[in-house]
Amino acid sequence: MVVTHVYNPEHDLAMAYGGEGFTPPAAGRGMRAGLGFLPAFWACDGDFIIVDDVAAMERAAAPFGEFLPKVSFVSWDQLSGFAGRHEGLVVKPWGWDMALRHQLLRAGIPSGFLPKKEEVERVRMLSHRRTTIPLLRRLVDALPDTLGCRQEAHGLEDVRKWLSQEGATVCKSPWSSSGRGVRFVEKNLDANLEGFLRNVLTHQGSVILEPCYHRLMDFAMEFMVEREKVRYEGLSLFDTRHGAYVGNMLATEEEKWKTLGSAVPEEVVLPIIPALEEGLAETFAGYQGPLGVDMMVVEADGRRKVHPCVEVNVRRTMGWAALAIAQRTRGRYDTLHVECRDGGYYLCLE
Repeated sequence: MVVTHVYNPEHDLAMAYGGEGFTPPAAGRGMRAGLGFLPAFWACDGDFIIVDDVAAMERAAAPFGEFLPKVSFVSWDQLSGFAGRHEGLVVKPWGWDMALRHQLLRAGIPSGFLPKKEEVERVRMLSHRRTTIPLLRRLVDALPDTLGCRQEAHGLEDVRKWLSQEGATVCKSPWSSSGRGVRFVEKNLDANLEGFLRNVLTHQGSVILEPCYHRLMDFAMEFMVEREKVRYEGLSLFDTRHGAYVGNMLATEEEKWKTLGSAVPEEVVLPIIPALEEGLAETFAGYQGPLGVDMMVVEADGRRKVHPCVEVNVRRTMGWAALAIAQRTRGRYDTLHVECRDGGYYLCLE
């Protein structure tokens, strides 16, 4: 079996578009060009990684060479006939979407080595934020010291009704990425917010509404979904700014649980793991691969509680990357973040 990885950070935007002809924005193209070597951290000896520029990725990976397995970079232009030269090809992207599948087909990877269109569309529908509404309700009903609710709205009147009842609200597109497609509303809609909501409703059919909470800490749990079970893989502690990802803590599980324990008792968080393993197995039946569940510690009614399902990312995540990097680098670094400078994107370990 030959495993070939692809880093496609524009995945969430491609999911929102839904079709094959998606053109990534400049930021998405820049991240793929600058960080295309990232899968090397979770790859194995002998694996391949598809990149835009082989020489550039060899230079980008060089500073981390002592930690990386023996992988080979291959450009999109070199994929013609690639499957014929390697038996049992398995493609493992950051996330599956129609645009990536189409790109791989055009580059020369036969359809037999790729998921069918209906399988990719199922991933897209599972990635719709409405999927988590019953899952969140199930978790909150079963677990003490947790909170959270969300609702799908199909028109501006639904939004206004929710605002009159709930007050400060987070409005989210059904599909969006890293802070994009998210707006905060105090109570009333102004012209800009109405324009945003009308656009989302027109192009994606609905908008997801959630109460605003007093957030104290972001964290996530990473899982692997297999045919017969869901397996917890590790804890992710990360920072966000205005809803956008900033960076991850690189540490052992023990160290991360200790840090999380400074914000909320471990006995509140630990039961979430088996509850999610069971809930994800039912909610995401048919999907196989990595996913991450974003959570947060909040303060409500004078107490600290956990929101156990802020997002479910049906793909690999930077939390997954942090797990792999921490394991590879063995305590050499404390933090992971992505830096944009001089028009390029760089992986920074400190």
